[in-house]
Amino acid sequence: MADERILIAEDEADVLDMCVRALSREGYRVVGAHSGVEALALVKQQTFDLLLTDIKMPGLSGLQAYREIKQLIPDIIGVAITGYGSVETAIEALKLGMEDFVLKPFSLDDLKAAVAKALDRARLERENTRLKALIPLFEISKSLVSVTDLDALLRQVLEVAVRETKSDLAVLMLNDTPSGELGVRAAIDADGDNLPPSAFALAPELARSALHGNGVQVVRNPLQGGFFVPGAEKKGPVTAGLAQPLIVRKEVSGVLAVAKVRDESYYEGDIEFLSVLASQAATAIQNARLFTQLRRTYEKLASLDDLKSEFISVVAHELRTPLAEISTYLALSEQETAIGGPFLAGIERAATRLTELMDDITDLKFLEAGQIELHATRLSLVRLLADAVQQLVPLATVQGQTISMSVQEGLDEVLADGPKLQVVLKNLISNAIKFSPTGGVVHVAAWPTGKTLRIAVHDEGAGIPQEEWEWIFKPFYQRESSLRREHGGLGIGLALSRSLVELHGGHLWVESQVGKGSTFTFTVPECVC
Repeated sequence: MADERILIAEDEADVLDMCVRALSREGYRVVGAHSGVEALALVKQQTFDLLLTDIKMPGLSGLQAYREIKQLIPDIIGVAITGYGSVETAIEALKLGMEDFVLKPFSLDDLKAAVAKALDRARLERENTRLKALIPLFEISKSLVSVTDLDALLRQVLEVAVRETKSDLAVLMLNDTPSGELGVRAAIDADGDNLPPSAFALAPELARSALHGNGVQVVRNPLQGGFFVPGAEKKGPVTAGLAQPLIVRKEVSGVLAVAKVRDESYYEGDIEFLSVLASQAATAIQNARLFTQLRRTYEKLASLDDLKSEFISVVAHELRTPLAEISTYLALSEQETAIGGPFLAGIERAATRLTELMDDITDLKFLEAGQIELHATRLSLVRLLADAVQQLVPLATVQGQTISMSVQEGLDEVLADGPKLQVVLKNLISNAIKFSPTGGVVHVAAWPTGKTLRIAVHDEGAGIPQEEWEWIFKPFYQRESSLRREHGGLGIGLALSRSLVELHGGHLWVESQVGKGSTFTFTVPECVC
């Protein structure tokens, strides 16, 4: 039994009822319309596989209705109903792309045979189109598997998508941004020119539908709902688009989208091709990522012995310096009792620094062992940030720097462990001061995203190469060798900060541009806003 959807447009009620009953008994899902206008309205609400229409109807004729419906459903099949005196009109219908016609008066067997014949022919054409579309994928699959450079792979996928679907542009969005959100990684036009990624992000509603829907999203008139984000730079008004999720082992990793800017539509073969291409691309992208991670891991493992030796040197240096200060100040205080106050203050600073270093090492050890508990209370966000900033203003002043702070209006309290967040803030702000130039500005900002709070610390330092964004959060990792280190520290502050943030159920990440500074952002899930 067939289950195709058939729309019948016939102004004679008896003929319409007869056709609906006859084709329904054949297993088709049939909907009737008493005019071309009604048929057009139904097509705008649901999709159909075949239109059976009387050519002669008042108002919108059958040919006019078919022409307009074809714009909305390019793959729909047409079968015309006409009288013996309108054979020329039936031939005109065939020239317009209708599959067949039946002449009035007709028998039910004639009607069923014409519909079945049209649907069978359409199935064969779709299968041929599908097979033709899949042929290049065999060669493409070999090529994709061999590419391990992610950027080169993304470009190759987009070039294939544009070429095979005859699109004007293609976009790839991946879930690999530092914040874990969907972002554009690559975009090209039909000429192969790179497009600015930020200007071609999919509209949020379309991206969500692609990520959480069942298969490809077909957009036939995106001008009404929007294909790209508002205000995005485009190559022209988008007239049709496809958005296909990238899925590997039931996990969605991104979206592959193509669009046209001319009055053209996508056909069934295009949709199936993009679906298969996206499946292959998703696997290839995952393999390229794994290869990149493996290569970087191997490179870092090769230097582990040096890192261990360097750690010993760093610890010895960091602990020896404050101890030497303590010994010196103690000796001087014994000789100059009258001015012992300043010396004792110096001893106190050195001892405090030693205590902080040892506390960081101990806290990191206990965190990794899962032996630290969270004691969350309601805290004033402004006071929390102000306390952290106030403690570090003297350090910034010595460096000739300033610290600015901005908190979005309406933020009041946060549910968190105050002392632990203070450690995170002090680590991030002191790092920003340490790596910013003289006269630089360190900016601390806080704002809500729903019930989640985001706090960011921005500096004007030298920046961090993207390949090191994750490594800087590893314990004891240092970007500088022990022989040419310009800055102190054991390399555990960021590792400790990320662990403390994750203990709250949040996430800490960095976004940086070499030569233009870095921004460290973390989230606190419970924002009492």
